[in-house]
Amino acid sequence: RSMEARDATAGAFVSRSGKEQTAKKEDAAPRAKSPPTQSRMEQIFGFKAEDLSSWQNLVVLLNRPTDPASLGIFRFLFGMLMAIDVTQERGLSHLDYKYLDGAPVCRFPLFDFLQPLPLDWMYFLYLVMFLGALGIMLGCFYRLSCLMFISTYWYVFFLDKTAWNNHSYLYGLIGFQLTLMDGNRYWSVDGLRRPSIRNAHVPLWNYTLLRTQIFIVYFIAGIKKLDADWVEGYSMSYLAHHRLFDPFKVVLPVELVSLLVVHGGGLVLDLTAGFLLFFDATRPYAFFFVSYFHCMNSQLFSIGMFSYTMLATSPLFCYPDWPRRFFARFPSFLTCYRTTFHSESPKHRFFFISSLFTNKARTFLPSYCRFSLRVDAGKITATC
Repeated sequence: RSMEARDATAGAFVSRSGKEQTAKKEDAAPRAKSPPTQSRMEQIFGFKAEDLSSWQNLVVLLNRPTDPASLGIFRFLFGMLMAIDVTQERGLSHLDYKYLDGAPVCRFPLFDFLQPLPLDWMYFLYLVMFLGALGIMLGCFYRLSCLMFISTYWYVFFLDKTAWNNHSYLYGLIGFQLTLMDGNRYWSVDGLRRPSIRNAHVPLWNYTLLRTQIFIVYFIAGIKKLDADWVEGYSMSYLAHHRLFDPFKVVLPVELVSLLVVHGGGLVLDLTAGFLLFFDATRPYAFFFVSYFHCMNSQLFSIGMFSYTMLATSPLFCYPDWPRRFFARFPSFLTCYRTTFHSESPKHRFFFISSLFTNKARTFLPSYCRFSLRVDAGKITATC
């Protein structure tokens, strides 16, 4: 019956004179396969139940090749924010005051053997930390930059217990995790130096580890807010008087703004943000509330780069190729320039830069004047 069905489909191509060979060729022609249907779990979570049925299947899932674009954007933003953090919250701007020789320092119990270096060497150590953060941002000698950053960062972190806070601890954890990952395969200097790693896939666990870390940050913050003082609206009651909450006071009295918006909203957001960011249907709403929350925190509290770092982590929950789709929406001439600039041929890069230069030069020349660049026998000639 299957043979008859295929013959009937291609009946117009088979003559009634009975050319068996033609019919067989039509039968043997490859037919397009319909795409396999995904299970409900695969549609929602991105993996099948069988992927969790054994340790081997789980390892295969976590090593599934994944687009490096989103990880590369996060690496760039994190490195940039840490470079700023070194000069601010880490204390480079007031290093002479913080590490005066012989100044008493409260240290962690297990790390009381650590001693601050002489002031000149502390400046050098902070310079290494700053260069490490800059290298992470640029993806330049990526692994070395990560080691430069986290080794000096944790040393400074453990020197002074009084400077501890949860987001400083988070920075060190993320820096350590990035050291284990292949974060230099997109938007990196290493990718320009080594074309073999440019846009190469990264294993899925790179994203899974960072997403899990951010989920823990939100969820543990929500758990901590379940104490009586927070639930009853006493912990941060003064915040309701801040001007940022004036829009809510149009419809609610100050007491309810404090109870429902400040305390209730903060509790619900922290408990649910990790879940809402994970699913496609709820991610846009989570993006809005999480962004609003962190932008407000940046104005309400002196918490350095924490709010901006958390904003930078949100796109990690999107599809890993979102930067490519985002930049693909740019005008076509920008896409062309970007493609040419990333070309492996130095000649192509020269003509890319020269075209930008000549186009800019033409805007300052009279209409009767023509400007061009020409390469002849290794010499560059400008003609006007």
